Amino acid sequence: MLNRKQLPLLAKLNNIKINLDAVLDHCRKNDLLNEKRYTDIQYSANSKHQSFLVSNEYCKTNFFTETTEPTMEGELYKQLYLTDFDETKASGNVNLHSTNIFERTKRLDPTDPRYLPEADELNYGVRNQYAIGPFADILDQFKSKLTRVRLAYLKAGFGIKPHVDYDPSYIMRYHIPLITNDRVTIGFQASKDRTVITSLPADGSVYFFNSGIKHWVNNDGAEDRIHLVIDTHGQEDFTNVTDLTK
Repeated sequence: MLNRKQLPLLAKLNNIKINLDAVLDHCRKNDLLNEKRYTDIQYSANSKHQSFLVSNEYCKTNFFTETTEPTMEGELYKQLYLTDFDETKASGNVNLHSTNIFERTKRLDPTDPRYLPEADELNYGVRNQYAIGPFADILDQFKSKLTRVRLAYLKAGFGIKPHVDYDPSYIMRYHIPLITNDRVTIGFQASKDRTVITSLPADGSVYFFNSGIKHWVNNDGAEDRIHLVIDTHGQEDFTNVTDLTK
């Protein structure tokens, strides 16, 4: 598979079609735009995704933590999951302790004795009660294996710090803006001397997002942002695309 340096920073998928009005109508009818329901990356919520949160404490602490909130809490960037962990792969070895990027990498390698299934995105593709209706229609269009799928809420006035997530050879990440404003910006550190800053409209498009490149997000508008974020393992869907950051 292609790695982060071989793929564009941001690209529009031309083969997957979204009925944005139907998605938003479904969300309103089922109260899925209510930010109070977005608790899956809050440790105190004790959701089905607490093991993933604990396993990836390094990321939560360094990328998303709000200075006024305790570690692994926060109200300004939150998520609601549409897929869950495959419980048949549970190790029972999850424990809360300070980690680093090196340990995080080792725990994702099934050949390493430190491998931790609860930390591995590939084990989080079991659709739950939210993956129905228009969401199911969207997910059914993807050919690659689905991993984590979630609604991501970003409060007006808040930003996510510069960071690197996963190389696309492990996880391909796609964003579908549902609610946004023209002052939500995404930045990429394309090279030592080149920074790319752009915006994604809520127009029903699906965007590949190269999370293996250092990136950040700021919502400087007056309206909260909600994206549907879809992670896959595989690049079968990356066939007919438009590079948006050449």
